[in-house]
Amino acid sequence: MFIGIVGPSCSGKHEVMDLLTRVYDFKKLYLKSAVSNRALHTGQGSNTARIQDPMSQSAEFDTIEAMLSFVTLNWMNHYVTCDVNTVHGISILCKRPFFLLLSVESPMMMRYRRCVARCQRQDLPIPSLEQFVEMSDNSLYTISKSLTAPTPVSDSSVQFPDLESDEGLDLMANDNTSIVTSLLDQDQNLSTTSYPSESPSPIFIFNTPSYKLLSMSDLSILNNHSDLTSLQQSLEALDITNPDLLRPSWDSYFMYLANLAARRSNCMKRRVGCVLVRDKRVIATGYNGTPKNLKNCNDGGCSRCNQATPCGRGLDRCLCMHAEENALLEAGRERIGTGSTIYCNTCPCLGCAIKIVQVGISQVVYSESYGMDELTAEVFRKAGIDLRQHATPGIKLDQSIASYK
Repeated sequence: MFIGIVGPSCSGKHEVMDLLTRVYDFKKLYLKSAVSNRALHTGQGSNTARIQDPMSQSAEFDTIEAMLSFVTLNWMNHYVTCDVNTVHGISILCKRPFFLLLSVESPMMMRYRRCVARCQRQDLPIPSLEQFVEMSDNSLYTISKSLTAPTPVSDSSVQFPDLESDEGLDLMANDNTSIVTSLLDQDQNLSTTSYPSESPSPIFIFNTPSYKLLSMSDLSILNNHSDLTSLQQSLEALDITNPDLLRPSWDSYFMYLANLAARRSNCMKRRVGCVLVRDKRVIATGYNGTPKNLKNCNDGGCSRCNQATPCGRGLDRCLCMHAEENALLEAGRERIGTGSTIYCNTCPCLGCAIKIVQVGISQVVYSESYGMDELTAEVFRKAGIDLRQHATPGIKLDQSIASYK
C-alpha cells in the first residue's frame, strides 16, 4: 500500500505520516525537491532539531516517477509520502492499484495556533491571523491577489511555511491562547519584520495544495484533536490498511453498484438501488420510481410520495415500484435461479421480501436499515434465505439517501 497525504498548511499531515510509520510500520518516502520544506518539519537548522529517520525507515527520490517505480517493485510493503502536492503528480500515482490519497483537514484557528507555536520554537517570523488566513486562502483557491511578503516570490502566490507539528504541542495549542491574543493585539506585519538575510526565501514555503487536489482524495481525516492519542484513534477508525480500500471485496463491489443504481431513482421519498447477482456476475439492476410510460415521481407522477406521506402510510396509493421489484422483473425467474444474491442499499420491505422468496434467491445483502427490518428478517428466516448487513469501507461515496421510503 502506498499512501499520499495532502492537506492545508499546519493541518497535521506529517503527524499522520509519523503515526502511520509508528503504528502500521509504513516507510516514509520523500522527494529531494522538497528538502527545504522537510527541514521545517524535522527541525533541521532550528533550535528544536529532531533526530533524523534512519535510512531503513525512509527513502529519497529525484522525481515522483522514480518514487513510483520503487514502490511498484516493492508494492507488498507499506509506504507513505507528504511530498506530492500537484494534481499531475497525484494523477500519476492514482493509476496504480496500491495507491490511496488521504486528505488531512483542520479548523483554521487550530492551524494558526500550530503555526504560531512552530514559529516561536524555530525563531521564525510570526504572521498575524489575518495574514495567515489570506495566504492560506490564496494557496488553497489560487486567489489572484497581491499579498504583502517580506521577499519577492516567483509567482502570484505568497508563500509561508507549511508548519506541521513534530510534537504534541503543534497538534493543538489550546494553552497558547494568550500568545495568539497578544499577536493579534500587536498587529504584526510581515513587511516590517526583520528576517535573517542568509536564509529569507526557504523559510517561506506555503505548501498548501489546491482545493482541487483535496477533492481528489479517497479518504479524509479531520484533525481537530488536542493530543496525539486522539488523532491516532481517528486514524485507526479509518481502518486504513484494510485491503478493501484498494480493491473492493465482492460484497463491497456489488454494494457500490447498488448505490450507483440508486442515483437513477426518481422517487421523492428515498433513493434505493439494488443489483441481482449470480456466480459473481450481474444479472440485473434496479432502482425505485414510477413504472414505464408514467410521469416520473419527481415530476409529480406519484401523489403519495409528493405529499411527504410518513413512512409506511398510504402505500396502497403509491405508484412507485421498488428497486428490488424492477430488478426481479428485469431478470425473470428463469435467469435468477438457485444461488443468486441480491444486493440492496436498503433492507427490502416486506412486500419485496415476499417476491424475493418466491423467485428463489438464496442470499440478501443490504447496507441501510428500513422500518420493516424485523418483519423482513423473519420472512427470510422461515424461507431459509441468508440476510446480512454489509458495511463498506470508508472511501468517500455520494450516497444521498433520504430517511423515508
